[in-house]
Amino acid sequence: MALWGNNDAVGSTGTVSLNYSTGVVTGSGTTFGQTGAAQEGDVIRFGDRAGTYFGDAVIVSIASTTSLSIGSTAGLSGAAIASTSFNVSQLPKYTVLDSHYSESATLANDFDA
Repeated sequence: MALWGNNDAVGSTGTVSLNYSTGVVTGSGTTFGQTGAAQEGDVIRFGDRAGTYFGDAVIVSIASTTSLSIGSTAGLSGAAIASTSFNVSQLPKYTVLDSHYSESATLANDFDA
């Protein structure tokens, strides 16, 4: 059972790319907005903790099953995100910028400074 919301891991199939200037996330093989998949208000985590992790962002709108928008890039590393794995969870929005919840030691150190 999820600590917040109903799901720790919402359907996260496919890969994503992010346009930093527009905040638009484009997916390939994704099902954004479908039942059991990413919804507005969910947190999207870019990358993989075991590999390259780019950070978290809050989903603010979904245009289609392959396109969504995030509210801010403040919780992201700034590195290019292209054809990257992702996870979606139902979390409080504040966890995106709170170093105690960040899955990235680098991001956590940046926010503690």
